[in-house]
Amino acid sequence: MATLSPVRASVKLLSGLQLLSRGKVRDTYSLSPSNLLSSATDGISIFDFVLNAIVPQKGIILNAMNYFWLQYLKGFGIKNHFVAAGSEIDQYLPVAFRDDVDLQSRAIVVRKLQMAPVEFIARAVLTGSAIKSYAEKCQVCGHQLLSGLQDGDALPCILDTPTTKAEEGHDENLSAQQVREKYPQQTYMLLQIFQIASRYAEQRGIKLADTKFEFGECGTIGDEILTPDSSRFWEHKAWVEGRKPATSRKAPPPYDKQLVRIWGISQGINKLKPENPVDVGKVHAMVVPDKLIDQTTQTYRYIFWRLTGRTIESYLREEMGVDVKRKARNIIVVCGSESDLPVVRDVFTGILPEEAEIAVHVMSCHRNPVELEQFATSLEFRAADAVIGVGGKALALPGVIDAFANANGFYIPVIGVALGEPGNKSFEAAKLSIEELPGNPVVIDELTGNCYSGAEGLSRAIKRVTEGELPPPKPRTEKPIQMNAFRNF
Repeated sequence: MATLSPVRASVKLLSGLQLLSRGKVRDTYSLSPSNLLSSATDGISIFDFVLNAIVPQKGIILNAMNYFWLQYLKGFGIKNHFVAAGSEIDQYLPVAFRDDVDLQSRAIVVRKLQMAPVEFIARAVLTGSAIKSYAEKCQVCGHQLLSGLQDGDALPCILDTPTTKAEEGHDENLSAQQVREKYPQQTYMLLQIFQIASRYAEQRGIKLADTKFEFGECGTIGDEILTPDSSRFWEHKAWVEGRKPATSRKAPPPYDKQLVRIWGISQGINKLKPENPVDVGKVHAMVVPDKLIDQTTQTYRYIFWRLTGRTIESYLREEMGVDVKRKARNIIVVCGSESDLPVVRDVFTGILPEEAEIAVHVMSCHRNPVELEQFATSLEFRAADAVIGVGGKALALPGVIDAFANANGFYIPVIGVALGEPGNKSFEAAKLSIEELPGNPVVIDELTGNCYSGAEGLSRAIKRVTEGELPPPKPRTEKPIQMNAFRNF
């Protein structure tokens, strides 16, 4: 087993229950001869090292995502080890642990299984650890592939690429053919589930790149499934666009743990050995940046919303019976002109304070540049859950707000809403000013690819903030300034 970091090891145990194991993320307890309680902590691991950090809400999201997929796959006749989740776990717990909202949110009761000693991995694209194997022999786990594939390229079909389940150190690739022969039922289920989940995710604009499962010897799903810890999720549109260049193709920005792996690679963690105590000490001494931790929480919340259509709090309340309190969102609306106020006032009618606390300002990025920059770095701005830039004509306002904030090291999601009469040139200009910003830093409707527009669009944007999730910050590419690119003297 991986050595736990000091922070992960300090996670409080459930005193009075029989602890069976402490994993990289989960603590597992025995409840009866046939049932276990698996509690997902906020710990995080990469490259078989447990980082000395906690990612707030991560374990709760993993648990709810796992429950979501188990319930969805049940409709396809997929066998699993599920017994109870949410408030229903109380009937399996001693009295002292009942009515615990945090435990109900992050723990699940499952049946004990005799697990197959294999990590069953399915891939739709070439990425991650498969790239190294492919670079050596143009094959992965015995699957011979065509030459010329690059990071993120589609494979000829969904491939099973199994690995060992190393107690210590890194997992090693296994022959897919040999694993198929020994575990035909599990391999069939792996590919079947991947197809089902991939089709579902694509309907929500998400590309499922790969995932891993664990199965019992009897062919029943065990452990977690299709979470951002065990899978790679990408924006489907970004993945398609990223396949167009003839060379230098790369995987899109991740909506999963790859975000932390990228940081780990920059620190050289991927080149260290988890079975080496010195290397373990090095990793445990590393400080994971607060900004990365915040971004990881936001990313996990976002992919949960994209796949389930619910915020984590809403899902816990409405689907798992957990009494999680609703929190009002803090929204700032910035209008480019006083003439935009009547539309804004009409939309605000009926929005309750317990849903959102909304402040409205009027300032122009062209006529009030100094005041706008001061606003974009103010404490009020930094306390907001989202800022909505509203206006017509060539609406530079949302992009300028975002640029000022980013230049000063802040990330507050900025949504652009174009106002105007349909078909009017100014209205079309406002929409294009939002949608055509290089890098798309301003939030739009990801599924349609269009910005929010009109009174109805403003209403949907506010609802998006109060009942949905906003995307994590996108990677920013600095563009070098070229002073005196050419002169005529």
